[in-house]
Amino acid sequence: MSDNTTLNNLSMVGTSTSGGGSFLNVKVTGECQFNDTVDCRRLSLTGNVRVDGDLRLEKLKVTGELAVAGVLTGQSLRGTGEVKAASARMEQIDFSGSLVVHGDCEAEQLEISGAAVVEGLLSAERMQINLYGAGKAREVGGGTIVIKQNKTGKLLNLIKAKQDVIFRADLIEGDTIELQCTVADTVRGGSVIIGPDCVIQTVEYREKLEIHKNAMVKQQVKI
Repeated sequence: MSDNTTLNNLSMVGTSTSGGGSFLNVKVTGECQFNDTVDCRRLSLTGNVRVDGDLRLEKLKVTGELAVAGVLTGQSLRGTGEVKAASARMEQIDFSGSLVVHGDCEAEQLEISGAAVVEGLLSAERMQINLYGAGKAREVGGGTIVIKQNKTGKLLNLIKAKQDVIFRADLIEGDTIELQCTVADTVRGGSVIIGPDCVIQTVEYREKLEIHKNAMVKQQVKI
């Protein structure tokens, strides 16, 4: 990103297009398509934005829909709606709605209320997923991992009410793991709690294992 003193703010209202480029702060109200990579300090979106390249920034605030054809990188992602990207690397994610990543999604702290669909590795040092709909990841890794069904209500117009509230993964591995409504081949950790509506093929644990009466664990191994 260029020196901030040489960058201009960008404000777009209505339906618009841009060639991309480097900016200071970007504000979009409406629908906008960027035809190339975008670098900026902050992006505030109310509406619908597509970036046909990478999106590199410090702070991202979404109210609506964002689609990034390339890599999404930055310090923080906050907001409500739907975010799609080829891959994502953020320091902090605090999002309500749907997060869809075709590759890996990495963060230091991640909290999602809604659904996370990650085709590759979903990793965070501290992770909490409050399920409103179906989610999945090939692998989940981190320090503290909590996946629970959120029973306080439904996200209006964001998650289809008829979807099963289930998170699916091949492997979930962390230091401290607490799961509900999760289907996985292998869960591996230090302290592991398998809560209701889980179906796990194998649990490998080092310190503690708790299994809810309404959960199914086919094999448990102390390592």
